[in-house]
Amino acid sequence: MSLRVHRRSGSLRLSVVVLAVLSAQAGAADLPLTTDILPSGVPLPVPAPRFELPPDDDGTRLFGSGWGARDWLARHGLRLTAFDVEEVWGLARGGLRRGASYDGITAAALTAQTGPLLGWPDGLFNISALQIRGRSFADDRLGALNAVSGYDAARSTRLFELWYEQGLFGNRLAIRAGTLDLDTEFLVSQNASFFLNASFGWPLSPSSDLYSGGPSWPYSAPAVRVKWNPLSPLVLMAAVGDDNPTGGPFSGGHGGDASGTRFSLDTGALFIAEAQYWLDLARHLSGSNAPALPGTWKLGALYDSATFPDQRYDAAGGLLAAPSSSGLPLQHRGNWLAYLVIDQMIWRERVGSDKTINLFVRAMAGAGGRNLFDREVQAGLTFDELLPGRPDDTFGIAWGVATYSRRARLHGDDLGRFAIPPGGSRLRPEHHLELTYQAAATRWLNVQPDLQYFWNVGGGTQTTPSGDRIRNAVVLGLNVTTTF
Repeated sequence: MSLRVHRRSGSLRLSVVVLAVLSAQAGAADLPLTTDILPSGVPLPVPAPRFELPPDDDGTRLFGSGWGARDWLARHGLRLTAFDVEEVWGLARGGLRRGASYDGITAAALTAQTGPLLGWPDGLFNISALQIRGRSFADDRLGALNAVSGYDAARSTRLFELWYEQGLFGNRLAIRAGTLDLDTEFLVSQNASFFLNASFGWPLSPSSDLYSGGPSWPYSAPAVRVKWNPLSPLVLMAAVGDDNPTGGPFSGGHGGDASGTRFSLDTGALFIAEAQYWLDLARHLSGSNAPALPGTWKLGALYDSATFPDQRYDAAGGLLAAPSSSGLPLQHRGNWLAYLVIDQMIWRERVGSDKTINLFVRAMAGAGGRNLFDREVQAGLTFDELLPGRPDDTFGIAWGVATYSRRARLHGDDLGRFAIPPGGSRLRPEHHLELTYQAAATRWLNVQPDLQYFWNVGGGTQTTPSGDRIRNAVVLGLNVTTTF
């Protein structure tokens, strides 16, 4: 299957299953597109109330039919897919220190439909794995809170997802159980995921405020997800699972288990729910004869039952920054985050045209006392077929910011006040702006040059090796994605 399956509203991402149930299609349970194992730079279909999988096309893979092997697998309900992503990033200005870094992944997934394989209708088994390599450009050279790429992750060879899904009532109800990456379906924006900066996939707020960043790429955790399509334009989803995919302590951040096979249930449970509504904006504004302007609007929330450290006060009620403090933070039971996601086509050249302009907005708000970040907003535009004769190319511009919670800001002030001599700088929200262009070099090879600009790098929490404040940064990058 091609990276160019059904050129959609100019966006991309692994959350194909979000769209698949919008169809309540007959047949197997939600068959994920091959792009489900990649966090960015992968096109998705146009949002639609009756999504259909595009026909499989051997010309969109480097190895074609695999000398007939893919055809044999397909007859038995099996599909094997693989991708390779190579990225190079360079710091042109500001940041910690100039220079270049490399990262990359190889990803593979096997799906098995139980209908052709076992005669059991509407069942789907999925297993996938990742091999992640390279160095962290954000840590080594940039010093930013937001990584320049979704592929900026700890080096490992790991199991990604392993689950079974059963469709019921003509797939209007689908139940999935196993080890799941919840950001494949929840809190995802199709258009935002076209961009390479990691925050446009799984945002900075849950990445910083949940244990190990929560079950998000490249991590998964034991979970059960239920999806219901009661009406054609409406989808309701809910999931419950382990909140800590690596099994480490809260302060362990994104470290811990590197294999993806350690399943810990020691910290708490994560509950997440989302309602999605499909609409044709043109039909609402101009009537049935206008060019269709599809969009999906999503409203959701998550709750984590674990305990979370206070951002300013210690266990005795004093200031964490005070010299007399034990350093043990006050613990709060539970944590929450609410969000709104809008993916909307806002312009189309004519009826049936793929030359479109598409908007996304994603806003989040969470509990303040126990979270480092409690507000986050991203917004952007993507442009399909901007250049004549380039129907598979997309250009995009996007911006994002996450703000520190009030207690986190006051704790930063406390640190400066108790320092000897007093000093320090206030925590400031880090902004990032991205310009990117994805070009289809061949039907199986995408090349995506990228420019990102950061200001308030690191939010005031870091300095350069010489002790100076980090200057605003300019980053240049190149992503090359191959479908095998």
